[in-house]
Amino acid sequence: MASDRPGRERRLAALLAELRDWRAWGRSLGLWSVLFALGLAVAIMVNPATTSPSLPLFDEEIGRVASADIRAPLSFTVPDVDATERKRQEAADAILSVYDHESELGAQRLQRLRDAFGEMRRVIEAHHAQVVALEAELAAAGLEPRAPGDDPARRPKPPRAQAPRPGEPEAPAPQADPRAELERLRASLDGLLDQSKGAFLRALQVVVKDEDFTRLKGDGFSPVALQAIASLVDSCMRNMIVSSRELLEADRSKGITVRILRDGIPQQEARVSSFVRLLDMEEALLRVEQNAAIELADMPAGLRATVVRLAESLVAPNLFFNRDESERRRQQARANVQLLEISIRKGEKIIRDGDLIEKRHIRVFQEMARRTDLSSAPQLLIGMVLLVVALLYLLQQFARLNVRKFRTSAKDLALMALVMFIFLVSVKLWIWVFGAVSTLYRTIPLESYYFAIPFAAGAMLVRFVLNSEMALTFTAAASFLAGVLMEGSLPYGVFCMASSLVGAGALRQVKQRYSLLRAGALTGAVNVLLALAISMLGQDFLTLQTVWNAAFAFSGGILAAIIVLGVAPILEALFGFTTDITLLELANLNHPLLKELIVQAPGSYHHSIIVGSLVEAAAEAIHCNPLLARVMAYYHDIGKVRKPQYFSENQRDGINRHDKLKASLSASVLRAHVKDGAELARASRLGQPIVEAILQHHGTSLIKFFYQRAKDQAGPGEVIREEDFRYAGPRPQSREVALVMLADAVEAAAKSVSDPSPARLQGLVQNIINRIFVDGQLDECDLTLKDLHVIARAFHRVLTGIYHHRPDYPEAATKESREREAREAERMAEDLEAELARREAAPAGEPARPRGEAEGSRPEDIKRLGQ
Repeated sequence: MASDRPGRERRLAALLAELRDWRAWGRSLGLWSVLFALGLAVAIMVNPATTSPSLPLFDEEIGRVASADIRAPLSFTVPDVDATERKRQEAADAILSVYDHESELGAQRLQRLRDAFGEMRRVIEAHHAQVVALEAELAAAGLEPRAPGDDPARRPKPPRAQAPRPGEPEAPAPQADPRAELERLRASLDGLLDQSKGAFLRALQVVVKDEDFTRLKGDGFSPVALQAIASLVDSCMRNMIVSSRELLEADRSKGITVRILRDGIPQQEARVSSFVRLLDMEEALLRVEQNAAIELADMPAGLRATVVRLAESLVAPNLFFNRDESERRRQQARANVQLLEISIRKGEKIIRDGDLIEKRHIRVFQEMARRTDLSSAPQLLIGMVLLVVALLYLLQQFARLNVRKFRTSAKDLALMALVMFIFLVSVKLWIWVFGAVSTLYRTIPLESYYFAIPFAAGAMLVRFVLNSEMALTFTAAASFLAGVLMEGSLPYGVFCMASSLVGAGALRQVKQRYSLLRAGALTGAVNVLLALAISMLGQDFLTLQTVWNAAFAFSGGILAAIIVLGVAPILEALFGFTTDITLLELANLNHPLLKELIVQAPGSYHHSIIVGSLVEAAAEAIHCNPLLARVMAYYHDIGKVRKPQYFSENQRDGINRHDKLKASLSASVLRAHVKDGAELARASRLGQPIVEAILQHHGTSLIKFFYQRAKDQAGPGEVIREEDFRYAGPRPQSREVALVMLADAVEAAAKSVSDPSPARLQGLVQNIINRIFVDGQLDECDLTLKDLHVIARAFHRVLTGIYHHRPDYPEAATKESREREAREAERMAEDLEAELARREAAPAGEPARPRGEAEGSRPEDIKRLGQ
């Protein structure tokens, strides 16, 4: 049998793992089923009515008489193609033609002129330098330049040189006449200039007549001629010149856009409305001639004519029509015109009985038929289901992984799914109801009624029953779906989100039922501000509709609070949740369990009340639920009513019943009060949070006193296991339960302080919290080290108020004072006896200290909480 035990354990572990897998599959299947059900519900509610009167859909019916009133079954828009085309054509016609002005063209042509003249001037100057150098040689040799009439051919020839005899040196050759060389050099200038004509034309890049080149050559390409040509070209090219003024006729009425180009890149642009300052080529050439007649009057006629012709050849258009850019801008202007639409609201009368059917009616009816066509219903249904399922699943996954207090238990998700379904159905019902009411009272716009829809009720219910993190996730999904149900209205979606956030936030602490109505009033006030903002966006702020919007918006907040007040108890009973209203009822000290506790275990009752004060103060300090923490503290020790005399705070006869029990049995008795308390809580329907607090308020802490007694009484070879002297747990899973654990230990230990001065109480609180923290009892809750500092300060503040120092009053002389003093002495004696019994029983698992020793006086304990 012993050998089969490992095999049975493995089979059992495999079976448990398989069961866990099936549970996980079941949860996943349930989640997807709920998501698809919600998506299907939204898709069905979003689809418009499938029944509508026979609609005229073809152009052949234009001009006929309508046989009935036709209203829109849903809100939609129809593209207005004709109006859109007109607007686009108007936008394209408003675009000016684009011309590019090459502002550097004149400078470029002047530079070519200067380069060409510079080429010729370099030839002339080089030739002149050679002539001057040769003349200097003649002057150095004492020779005069040849006179103009001196002909070298008429001079007598020198005697012919004889051939040298053998052995004699050869006679030197006769040298050329330097003066003849000078004459030849002077005559070669014209030839050199003619040879450089090609370079001149290449640099100038214009055609030059031979006679004009001859005149320039005769003038020596003088700087005067260069300056004259440059002045004429520059004065003309400073203007915008177009090839022909006829090109501008089409744009004369509205002007043109001129882009200034530099290196082919647009630098700036300007609109030119007047063409007076623009020149065409004919006007530009005429202006060159006019300027030459004025500026070059002193110049020889032939040379002036050459200068004018050369300047005219350099003048060219510098303003060009850019067809591509103009067309691109016109196309952009057309594209910028959005498609104009005819907006049709739900319930709007499109045509009346007896009206003539127009083309615009046909377009509206065609669009309405397309949106309500049954053939597209499956496609719309599937698309909406997939959209809603994707949204809800991704939102749930994000919240599960990133939102700290988002709970994924089946009960919590089922509640959220039910509230979401009720929310969607109710919104659709409100839309139908208000649509019917608006037909009876036409003075109030239909949109104003929509502000009265209690959008915030769903989020307020989730916040009231669960927590703020769940409500935030619900709000994100509900706002989107509400906008979808409101025919894709972004303003109503935003209105739903803001209203839900305010309503859920106002229910942070509900200490009485009136708090719900106050939250509804706050939600209504914020709804009014939102309605006014939406009215401003609609540009109808100063109208009667704005007043109706505000009035209905406020009523929507009040209506949401009334719905929460009526529906919350139903959800509590259906799902077994514990809300703040239930906690308020449980906080009543006249509850039967508390009345039984005060009768059977008065010391435990008094202890629970003080623990409640401690946890409430600490809960407010760390911003968790103080009401829940206080109620948990009231009921955490109700299991002691089964065996009250086994706990020191209830022992009044001086007899410690643990003296006759084995240490293990005493530990079992102490552990039993946790189980007994949970059974009583379940039987009295206190709610799951209270049951969890009872089970977890000791965690898995060690009952040290009886564990040590068991070790002391153990015989040789007897093994005492620490696990047998620990509470079953689990450890605290929430911050409220952790506060109950800490306060329970602190309050029990505070009674043992002989002199409860503030310093001693501070050391005590720090020591207890450190011990519980080091023992790992707070590992599974959300308390941080900062929270522990705040909790320690809150506990110290409350304990200081309870155990404050009382001054010594003079002895009273009355009978009443003596009786009061006697009662006080009797009470102190009873407390002392109870303390001695507690030290012996040690129900909290902490061995007693000597009376003279101050709790928490060790420096290392004080440092742990940063004092």
